[in-house]
Amino acid sequence: MKYFMLFVFTILFCCKPSAISEKPEEIISFLTLEYGLKDTLFLDAIFFANDYKPEFKFNKNIGLIYLEKTNQLILDPFPNVSGLTFIEFSNKSEQYVLPIIINKKPEVRFSYKPERKQKNIYVMGNFNNWNRKGNTMLDPEGDGIYETIISLDEGVYEYQFVLDHKEIFDPNNPEKVDNGFGYFNSIKRVASEQAGKAPNLFFVPAGNDHEIKLAVDNVLPDKEIKITGLIDNQFLNENNIQIQDGHIILDLKSLPEDNKTHLIRIVAMAFGQPGNVIPVWVKNGKVLDNKFHLWQDAIIYSLMIDRFFNGDSANDNPVIHDELADQANFRGGDLSGLKKILESGYFDSLGVNTLWISPVNKTTNSAYREWPEPHRYFSGYHGYWPVSSTEIEPRFGSMADFKELVNSAHKNDIRILLDFISNHTHMEHSFYQNNPEWFGRDELPNGEKNIRRWDEYRLTTWFDTFLPSFDYLGSAEALETMTNNAVWWLRETGIDGFRHDATKHVPYEFWSTLTRKIKLNVNPERNYPIYQIGETFGGYDLIKSYVNSGMLDAQFSFNQFFIARRVFTEENGNFQDLAGEIEKAQKVYGYNNLMGNIIDSHDQARMMALLDRDLTLSDDAVERAWSYPAVQVDHAETFAKARVFFTYLLTVPGIPIVYYGDEFGMTGAGDPDNRRMMRFDEKLTMQEIKQLKQVKKIIGIRNRHSSLRRGDYLTLYSSPEILIYTRGDARERLIITLNKSNKEQNLKLFLPEWIKGSGLQSLISGKTINIQSNKLEMVLSSYTGDIWTMIPKNL
Repeated sequence: MKYFMLFVFTILFCCKPSAISEKPEEIISFLTLEYGLKDTLFLDAIFFANDYKPEFKFNKNIGLIYLEKTNQLILDPFPNVSGLTFIEFSNKSEQYVLPIIINKKPEVRFSYKPERKQKNIYVMGNFNNWNRKGNTMLDPEGDGIYETIISLDEGVYEYQFVLDHKEIFDPNNPEKVDNGFGYFNSIKRVASEQAGKAPNLFFVPAGNDHEIKLAVDNVLPDKEIKITGLIDNQFLNENNIQIQDGHIILDLKSLPEDNKTHLIRIVAMAFGQPGNVIPVWVKNGKVLDNKFHLWQDAIIYSLMIDRFFNGDSANDNPVIHDELADQANFRGGDLSGLKKILESGYFDSLGVNTLWISPVNKTTNSAYREWPEPHRYFSGYHGYWPVSSTEIEPRFGSMADFKELVNSAHKNDIRILLDFISNHTHMEHSFYQNNPEWFGRDELPNGEKNIRRWDEYRLTTWFDTFLPSFDYLGSAEALETMTNNAVWWLRETGIDGFRHDATKHVPYEFWSTLTRKIKLNVNPERNYPIYQIGETFGGYDLIKSYVNSGMLDAQFSFNQFFIARRVFTEENGNFQDLAGEIEKAQKVYGYNNLMGNIIDSHDQARMMALLDRDLTLSDDAVERAWSYPAVQVDHAETFAKARVFFTYLLTVPGIPIVYYGDEFGMTGAGDPDNRRMMRFDEKLTMQEIKQLKQVKKIIGIRNRHSSLRRGDYLTLYSSPEILIYTRGDARERLIITLNKSNKEQNLKLFLPEWIKGSGLQSLISGKTINIQSNKLEMVLSSYTGDIWTMIPKNL
């Protein structure tokens, strides 16, 4: 049974409970169905209710059947129907609207003529999660040319052909990229016939908080464009929407003054085809202010406790083992140290408002040898080898220390996300010792080891021989125990959410059970619902299948990250690829989604190492982590390159995530070199101090400008080395410029007619540029990112 990603899911992000709840209503998001295909989904993936008694109205575009016994909805688009439609329904006394986009994807042909006869030929790529047998290629004409046709969304795809005994890139396609494994993937670019035809909407600053003004970026006549508005989960009264001088005007003064945050969504359609969706959060008849209210306003800082700061040397207790390297052992970081850094004001000064901390569970006191060659020994310093589900690792501190950390964070208006491990335990855990039937086996029926078979056996594979994976589909007791355990951590410690490890290796049933328990038992106690973000490597369909009302709020946007990393670090990286990926992510995950955008992580080589050319994407970053001399930053321009990436990270849609040390330019190869001990103050070089200051400024700009967190997005210009885009909301219009080349770039740019202003002013340097007749002439220095605010014409 499929689960579906349902677009924007909005959560209030406030600090202290009040007598009257200001939480917004949970939003029913836009659902995407494939043209001509019947689909079935669980109703809790659409909206949450204590009891489900839905009644659906007839819809002329989609046939629907509700299965009461299983709480499932069968949706069957009628023949030759595509575009946007709305299903109205009720649940008990509540009225709802479900917006549905029936998406007609372009058909893409893959063909290959082998030099010699093959038994089987397949095509695999990031469109089918690199499944080696995902799409079979056939030779129906008997001419030796094997083909298959796959329906794909717009975007850039990587692929290979799978022959009987090897995988190869497409020899007839000259465009290919390094795949990071010493070989290449071919590139397929997919465009839709509808691209550029749908009417997109963009903010025009209205000059007051009681009004929303939108422009239509399309040449179609007004009579061909239909505007639809939703407020929360119902249609917006048409009287609230007017068209004046070619602009769409929304009058907010008639909206309820109930001290609640409401979400208005506006979409334009032409000939049934929708453009983008414009979300606007309002409160008491005004556009929501610029303060932190929503998870869209979050900036997440990711850290590993053992590698952050040693606040109590009395609990230092490294594992003793002759073959255990220092970099794979405990280094002394603890909860006391993290609390000291928090209370010193470091995070406030940096501008982050949410901490994602590594697992705090008690772990093993022994070193274990990894199953894959070269069989190195590791300790459980990272926290991902739990031997208890309720105890804190003594080297980190106590449960009291953890609760004090959470309380101190909340006093400083900082939220805490805890890394939760649901896929496995360590073999020393009492769960495995006492209930082995809760777990699967590390051996396949054919006798092969089922170790790290990430995609082929994603729901059963073990991470190592000593890390048994739960078998939730075979053990209801295990599922009940671990979902209860997650709820226990939330209620016992007061944390604000989870980063979920290895999401795709855990079945959907776990996530739907956990999320329902959270919504029933935790959210009612909070003035802001819990936020859950998952980790899944795979194609868009797999990643988004976990993101909906019934499961997770978000996942890491790895597909966008991998393209961004390639674009920024490789000489032939093309900003046009990244521009397309930014736009695709919004269509797939929703406009103003809560997906996480990263610069690197504890599982990836540090961005600085790649930008400094100490590593390339074809190198084995993990093996480089064990080589000497250690990676270090050798070139001053590498810091400038990193600032360009930070400018991108902090200005595109989604939630930015800063990995500890990135803020000053920490480098490192793969695991465990990417987990070096954090450095502060006098341990930073002058260049790192300068970098930290500049990154703080960029983060500060995001915090001060709501358009970077809740605004629209439009690419204005893209070339291999330059990317220019705009973000805007009801209050302002910003333009972001990125130049990743080592050369100064001169650019002439014509802005859309609806962007009005006499000039631009840099929010970083204060520099100004004139605009004449919507024509912009700019000089972009090498390795620079900048954020510009529009200067109104009347100033």
